[in-house]
Amino acid sequence: MRRLVIFTAVAACAAALVTAAPAQADPVGTGWTLAFNDDFNGTAVDTAKWNFRTDVKAFSAQRPENVTVAGGLMSINLKQEAYAGKSFTGGGLISKQALRYGYYETRAKINDGVGWHSSYWLMAGDGSTTFGPERRTEIDGFEIDSKSSPTALNTNHSGVHAWNGTSTIDAYHPGSTYNTGLDLRQWHVYGIDWSETSVKFLIDGVLKYTAPYTPAQWTHDYTNIWLTSIGYGTSPDPAFLPTAVQFDYIKYWQRDYYLDNDGPAAYGYSETGTWLASTLNGWNYTSPSRYAACHSAGNTATWRPNLGAAGNYEVFVYKIAAANSDSNVRYDTVHNGVTSTSYVNGTTGTSGWVSLGSYSFAAGTAGSVKLTSSGSGCARADAVKFVRA
Repeated sequence: MRRLVIFTAVAACAAALVTAAPAQADPVGTGWTLAFNDDFNGTAVDTAKWNFRTDVKAFSAQRPENVTVAGGLMSINLKQEAYAGKSFTGGGLISKQALRYGYYETRAKINDGVGWHSSYWLMAGDGSTTFGPERRTEIDGFEIDSKSSPTALNTNHSGVHAWNGTSTIDAYHPGSTYNTGLDLRQWHVYGIDWSETSVKFLIDGVLKYTAPYTPAQWTHDYTNIWLTSIGYGTSPDPAFLPTAVQFDYIKYWQRDYYLDNDGPAAYGYSETGTWLASTLNGWNYTSPSRYAACHSAGNTATWRPNLGAAGNYEVFVYKIAAANSDSNVRYDTVHNGVTSTSYVNGTTGTSGWVSLGSYSFAAGTAGSVKLTSSGSGCARADAVKFVRA
């Protein structure tokens, strides 16, 4: 079923009738749950979901007043005006919710006219700066610069940037700048499919680029969604102003669930007994791990996910292999009221994910995995993942 959306553009832009995308189906594959979305069907920005971009950078200052919601669209209005020492203003929205692996999708229409950098990307931050000290991951769904031509907008950049706060990690920047063969001033659908091993970039359902990106290479952050446009690359051309970049919707689906002993993924992690911080890294680059008092039995660590959907999940625990690790760690997996027990030897092999089996789980927080130390060596706790079968 298709729907028609009537929108009013910025001042001096004529009203137009646009055909919005069909109602979005789940991504390809099974087990997806819609975990974040905004269809921009209200009359104002939903500030429970969004922060405004407010930095001053390159050729423009970013203003909350430039972001409007009307007629089923979110518009970032681009203007020539003096503000905060700049001659032009842009803007944008940054999600308050931080997310990680899953499928992200938006439908967007880029402005005409030189001098603007419009983007849809994932990075930790609240919009006040793009140089937050906490950021490690940047994933660019699209970065479209209108600096090259006022009329031929067809070039896009997609890729991954590794950050260490305010500095980039120069050794790791997989990305691609390419001619899409499309007029990006028209409506197109842009997808980001982020998994533990790679990031895939799609336009109108067609895979355009795959960036290899594993947690062994660099830290995988929880990130915020950025929908923005700023003056960048060259001074904007006033002849094309005012204008707007527009977004029809933004959606995020989740399928797999990761729990850790630290950070946002620690929401379902708990311990009993005596536990200490370890110098051994966990599954995510430089992420900390924990260990129970060595040669002490009965210490427990529990991971309890909040599963968005019922179904079959394969459960993995991240084993940190070391000569003094516990040689007989017990793992109890609770699934639909049944407990399945597994044992893992932490002294053999290499560190990595170990499968505890595939089980049926109900939605919500009833399922769990509990580690119990045997007293043989030092039991180590890091992460558990529930991968939808």
